[in-house]
Amino acid sequence: MSFKRLIGAFSMNILILLAIGVTMLFNAGKDFIISFKPAISFQDMLDGKEVKAGSHVEGDVIYVLDYFASESTYTKRSDGSRSGDKANGRYYMIPTADGYIGLKGRQADVDVMAQITDETYEFLMGGVEPTTTVHMAGSVEVMEEQLAEYYKGYLREMDYTESEIEEMGDPLVIQFRSFTAVRVLFLIGVALVAVGVFLFIRGYREN
Repeated sequence: MSFKRLIGAFSMNILILLAIGVTMLFNAGKDFIISFKPAISFQDMLDGKEVKAGSHVEGDVIYVLDYFASESTYTKRSDGSRSGDKANGRYYMIPTADGYIGLKGRQADVDVMAQITDETYEFLMGGVEPTTTVHMAGSVEVMEEQLAEYYKGYLREMDYTESEIEEMGDPLVIQFRSFTAVRVLFLIGVALVAVGVFLFIRGYREN
């Protein structure tokens, strides 16, 4: 295989196709695999089903113990200034059979999650079970350090001791995902890489 022919077979368009395709595969690959795993529902977690990093969670949220952190995004301008923060969802405390797990909810679901929180506390005070639900799907990850501190701080407010918090292990969070979008992005990435490879092979043969 001639190195000169190899270089001649490449073009800027091929490099762009391969770069975009590989980036999409890298970004969607992990969740693409998770999307095909059997889904664990929020009821399953209350019944004792184990969840760990890499689990696929999907179903109706039943109980919510309020949020312990919120997320916002901003745009940094070329002059160094930044735009105002834009709310981008909240992190909620969800009860399980063995303790708690975090849940990243979308900003669009803030109001309904607040309603479920109110109904959850009413139920804990002897009222009826929550009737409001919202469907969520996501993949489970180990919390980043800063987020984990907010999570542990919330547990301290609930009067858990440091030793009890440590016994709970690494804090986990369910990150919201549209698995349909993940699969589409992954397949587009595969298609772009395939086209890029095809054009490269054709160019190599022509050279």
